[in-house]
Amino acid sequence: MAMDKSSADTYVYAKASGMLAKSFVNKRANLLFSVRSLRELWSLLFKKEVPMISEPLLAQAIEKEACSSFISQYTSLLKNYDNPSPILPLLLQSFDYENLKEVSNALNHGQKEVPGIQPIEHYNILKYSAWPDIKEMTKNTPLSWYTSLSPLEEQAQNDSKIDFTYLEQVWSAVNAIKTSCRQDVISLIREKIQFETVLWALRLRIYYNMTEDEIIPKLFKSATASDLLSPAKKTFSLELDNYSAWQKWKFSSYLNPYEEGAFWSLDPVWLSNSYKKHYVNRARHLFHKHPFTECPLFCFFIIKRNELELIRTAAESLRLNVGSAQAMKMAGVQEEGNG
Repeated sequence: MAMDKSSADTYVYAKASGMLAKSFVNKRANLLFSVRSLRELWSLLFKKEVPMISEPLLAQAIEKEACSSFISQYTSLLKNYDNPSPILPLLLQSFDYENLKEVSNALNHGQKEVPGIQPIEHYNILKYSAWPDIKEMTKNTPLSWYTSLSPLEEQAQNDSKIDFTYLEQVWSAVNAIKTSCRQDVISLIREKIQFETVLWALRLRIYYNMTEDEIIPKLFKSATASDLLSPAKKTFSLELDNYSAWQKWKFSSYLNPYEEGAFWSLDPVWLSNSYKKHYVNRARHLFHKHPFTECPLFCFFIIKRNELELIRTAAESLRLNVGSAQAMKMAGVQEEGNG
């Protein structure tokens, strides 16, 4: 049964704090990369018996179980609110937006069965029972523009539009927050969207050799905030192999290291992992800064979603026999004793 908001805020903060203390985040993330087999990783994460299945299937099972556990924890906290701030269920509905990409990809490849999706109980906005009717699945949702399947070659364009639809929803929802944490949450999300837009631009420029005129139309543009695009625009005049040219850029502190006399070129993977640590740490700080608002649950989602990504990396690394040091580097996790 839902509580009044004050009681819900207090309960959620205490409960979420306990959950995070047991999570594999911050220094405890190292434990995910200390095990030597997928069976050990399963036993570390879950109380259930290890399934008697092949290694590749066990890696998939770990990811699925971890995702289900994350969603279950989040929904157990969200249910305490009778009328939650719109941003809280919207965070959970990010799975719907991802699922739509999976559904579209499956249909484009002639798949007859609904692909494996992560249910989010009654928080789903897509009508999965309407498969394979895309129009009916997205009806009366922010994704209602997606009415029919596009050719396979247009899938990437549609996937980007799905992402942008979600970002616009998030930006609108955080601006609708009414409690004391509003400005801090807006600041966090503004910077996150700015960074993701930068990353899209850099990847298109580096991996696809696109020009500014080709890239700008492919980036997220908000109808209500023009500044979200500005850091990305400033990168087009900067040489990708000139470290000094990037020193006054907004996200310069997250660049890959430079050694005097050695060749340097901007590394988007390093940039992404470096910023991700900052983003999660900032969410961890805000979790405690506004304890009796929607902020702790908002930040809980960010921190636990990062944990889920770390678990996926650990499982995939074990499946592919990637060494722990390399796996931690891929995940952006710092080894104990190194700083």
